[in-house]
Amino acid sequence: MIRTLLLISLLYLPAHAADPIIVDSSSQQTAVVELYTSEGCSSCPPADRWLSELVATPQRELDLLALSFHVDYWDYLGWKDRFSSAEYTRRQRALGANNLQRTIYTPEFFVNGEEARGVSNILEKIQKVNRQPAPLDLQLSVTRGDTELVVSLQARSRGDSKGQLHHRYLVYENNLSTDVERGENSGKMLHHQQVVRYMSRAQDLQDNNQHRIRIDPDWRHENIGVAVLVTAPGERQYLQAVHTPLSALFEAK
Repeated sequence: MIRTLLLISLLYLPAHAADPIIVDSSSQQTAVVELYTSEGCSSCPPADRWLSELVATPQRELDLLALSFHVDYWDYLGWKDRFSSAEYTRRQRALGANNLQRTIYTPEFFVNGEEARGVSNILEKIQKVNRQPAPLDLQLSVTRGDTELVVSLQARSRGDSKGQLHHRYLVYENNLSTDVERGENSGKMLHHQQVVRYMSRAQDLQDNNQHRIRIDPDWRHENIGVAVLVTAPGERQYLQAVHTPLSALFEAK
């Protein structure tokens, strides 16, 4: 079935398009580490640096998808973060509500939707997730047109169905930097990894799924990747994630 989907996708792509990238999810659960951060927050740069170190950990040691969400509630306090989004603030508030938090803050980490405080706690939660067998097998394929990415996802349950699931498509970008001119980080050069640049709405998960993403001209093609996150409705249970860098799609032939 996945081959059929790929053939359909290719009909809409120019003849010079690169070969599709195809990746499979792990047999164990991939942990999803979310950092909520802001360039306007003086406490955030150390968390940003630590996330960069975490991403560099070999997959055989820690299997994870790291996502850095820049929130917008610091934008009115001296420096507007160019990566910030009200949508990401709403997501943090929803996760905070799921964790019965009275407030949200930056920097804040979640692992598979659970609030995690401190390096040891984050690492323990990642390892705990990695020990769990994945309830789903995912296969992600990405092709490129002149102005869009075509992302196809095949999902197969390993056990009894537990009702309707949701999934989201995300684009993240690495090796970003900003020379901050005002606010709490004035005068600093900040560096970021795994910054979420696009997030789709939650969609019902089918056996075969497809989504199109417009390629933003601001994205540096060699630094972007695509991820898919599968959860129960309301992000209350994380089931599996799959992701891949996309640089090979943009390499000259």
